[in-house]
Amino acid sequence: MKKVLITVIAIAAFILSATAADNVANKTVSVQGKARIITPITLANTGSQALDFGVIARGTTDATIVVGANASPSPSVATGDAVIISSAPQTAAKFTVGGETGKTYAITIPSTTQTIISGANTLNINVFTCSNGATGTIGTNDIFYVGGTLSVPAVAVAASYTGTFNVTVNYN
Repeated sequence: MKKVLITVIAIAAFILSATAADNVANKTVSVQGKARIITPITLANTGSQALDFGVIARGTTDATIVVGANASPSPSVATGDAVIISSAPQTAAKFTVGGETGKTYAITIPSTTQTIISGANTLNINVFTCSNGATGTIGTNDIFYVGGTLSVPAVAVAASYTGTFNVTVNYN
């Protein structure tokens, strides 16, 4: 009888320990799911204000013309003997950012040479600059300007040159 009782106790202990182990291995916990939707970021070329190097009289040597990234740039001839005609306005491209107030964003401007054309003739813009650097905060830095450097070869064909380049903003 003693053996039977010990056997029953041993079996009961085994069953209880197996049940306890199963309970530990199969716990369920509820967790909360969350999301916050914010206003999409927007970017507009304010007033369609382009990066405009103005009217330039080419010289006898290759030249570079710089338009700074600010509201009232003072274009300059960085190299060469070209002449900027001051009666024609020069402007930095102007952009306005919209979206969720207080959110920061990254600004991406071209890092490679961009080409503007007139028929088969081309000029190059490079060394792009941004008035806000590489970032801004919506509600603080909603407007920024992009400037650049135009290469004007001594053999540039007299014409009106146009083209486009991309500027991108993304939430951080």
